[in-house]
Amino acid sequence: MFRGSVGGRAPGRQGCSVVDRVMFTIWWLLASVLAEWGVRALIHRGVYYYTASSQAQDGERAVAFILTVLTPVFTFVVVMLIYNFIRFSTARGVATPGPHQFQTNKTFIGMWVLISIGLNVLFFVHPSASALEQMFNSEQQRVHRQDLVVNVVARQWQWIFSYPQYGVEDAEDANGNSTLYLPVNRNVKFILRSYDPYHTYAPEAAVVHDFWIPAFGLKQDIIPGETRYMYVHTTKVTSYNVNPMVRVQCAEVCGPGHPFMEAPVHVVSGVDFVAWVRQQRMRQAQS
Repeated sequence: MFRGSVGGRAPGRQGCSVVDRVMFTIWWLLASVLAEWGVRALIHRGVYYYTASSQAQDGERAVAFILTVLTPVFTFVVVMLIYNFIRFSTARGVATPGPHQFQTNKTFIGMWVLISIGLNVLFFVHPSASALEQMFNSEQQRVHRQDLVVNVVARQWQWIFSYPQYGVEDAEDANGNSTLYLPVNRNVKFILRSYDPYHTYAPEAAVVHDFWIPAFGLKQDIIPGETRYMYVHTTKVTSYNVNPMVRVQCAEVCGPGHPFMEAPVHVVSGVDFVAWVRQQRMRQAQS
């Protein structure tokens, strides 16, 4: 199981024995229990920093599952390294090989390979394949669903939001800055494009941006010349003022203004969203 060598203080001691295996197993189980307790505490608190969409909650559950399964594997490696370092250490300059010293253990290697394959197959089935099936089912449901449509235009270095269903173009706050308002408990369809509507330039000169709202747990590259889509379902009333994760942030380096290419997000009640739409229409009529 371990690479055995005799400790300098006990020249007659053999390599890895039954006692070593028992002691290692006890320490490993103890470390695994403590680590799992820590993981459970983390999961209870929230694996993600902040979530405000059902997609982020799904991702959080997937990460929690992977952490729970891999914690004993992680503690096994750590405890094995520490145990071998302490138990089989040899004083400097002292070479006292034991009669059962060995470099490899085919049984251990075979078990490790089989467990690794099993874990990879498990994670392929869940959460990877199961999440893919859930996404396909969700896509089928969208065929007969009326989502809130938000057109998103990415330019250097600004986000432009419009709501074609409500006649709102270039949504802005009182200071003239781009802002994104969404109703709570609503399915939202983002239509993502990359171009600059205020300047004429060659399409090949455009750059790639990345639409990312950290609290929603999703992001999507915005490629010049392509139209891409992203779907979310909002779950709580929140805003950038509540948590900085509730913002649109470009996650693809797009030039010197990249760090400042962000916009606040506000998830509000249905009544407040209607009032905001009315306010935006009045602003447009006066401009």
